[in-house]
Amino acid sequence: MIRVKAAFFSATGPAPEGDDGSYLRWHLLDHMPEQYQLPGIIHATRWIADGSYREARIAGTGPLADVGNVVNYLVGDPVQQTHDDFMELGLRLAEAGRFPERRRSLQLRLLALQHWYAAPRALVSAEVVPFRPHRGVLMIIEEPVSHEVSGWLHWLHTQHYPALLQAPGVAGAWQYGSTDFWQLGPASHGQPQYITVVYLDDDPLTVAKRLAPAIEQRWASGVVRPLFAGPLRSMIGWDAWTD
Repeated sequence: MIRVKAAFFSATGPAPEGDDGSYLRWHLLDHMPEQYQLPGIIHATRWIADGSYREARIAGTGPLADVGNVVNYLVGDPVQQTHDDFMELGLRLAEAGRFPERRRSLQLRLLALQHWYAAPRALVSAEVVPFRPHRGVLMIIEEPVSHEVSGWLHWLHTQHYPALLQAPGVAGAWQYGSTDFWQLGPASHGQPQYITVVYLDDDPLTVAKRLAPAIEQRWASGVVRPLFAGPLRSMIGWDAWTD
């Protein structure tokens, strides 16, 4: 049984001009580790879209057209308590002087994990794909424009994802969606939304260009519209060995 039940997605804009990396150092070395004290935080990672990554995005609408960073926390039981404690922890750290800099938030959402897949070539189970080292991700954020999404979801899971998982450079994909199961505050709740994370073990820019026509097919029916779709690079170095 999969331990992950939901995920936080926190999207912010690109780093300001002249940024010296102090915000990233603080977040990676101070703020992100503190989240592991919460009962349901299973995993945390950050992805970045800078330079050529911003130019390579497939779609972008409204505030999410300006995505520069995405922080992802995987959440297990107890989800409700973890959500509540997550919101409180930020306030406590700020009171302790450990929230020195804020970046403009484009979106913070807690979405339920709905489906998870591994590419056959990845040789791992679908439940562990996010924990496998990856070079980056192709992230797709969509919102429904019709109440009749069942046919679109069926197409995703019977045709779209199986084809995507056969593409070179794709290690797996996890899909999340809005739910009313948990009580979420205005900071982490919004209009219904789907977020898909496609995990990549090849150059994200190359894979995103290759997959763009297939990704655009997701919107051909008009059932959903894209808010963001594009590659982001991992903050973690990929190569563990040298020749």
